[in-house]
Amino acid sequence: MTTRLVAGVLIASLMICSLSNSQEKGSAPNLTGSWSGNWISDGSGHKGPMKAVFRSVGTDSYEVTFSGRFFKVIPFRYKATLMVTGKEGDKLILTGSQKLLGFGTFEYNALADDGSFMANYSSKKDNGRFELYRGR
Repeated sequence: MTTRLVAGVLIASLMICSLSNSQEKGSAPNLTGSWSGNWISDGSGHKGPMKAVFRSVGTDSYEVTFSGRFFKVIPFRYKATLMVTGKEGDKLILTGSQKLLGFGTFEYNALADDGSFMANYSSKKDNGRFELYRGR
């Protein structure tokens, strides 16, 4: 009788842990879709509008197409792959890098949830941030 009780408690504990872990994994924000906001260069002081479209490419990465304007009139557009490298509360931690012709390699570190994407970028020649929001 005691053995069955102990076995039952162990099985129940394992089921609760398993359910808890699956709910935790399932609660991660899904960043797929359109975002808009601004980019700001801390190095030069330049800034401008920016849009991004996030597309999930696996369980822990996103292909992001960034587009915006530099000097208010010069358009830019490029793609970068951002990897989910961790979680901080209800936010995803994302990192990535992208070589941009003529500008060098840009490194990205970001925190994102269902409504905001805040990224810092750095390269040999510049550093700054992206502030993007969903539904604006």
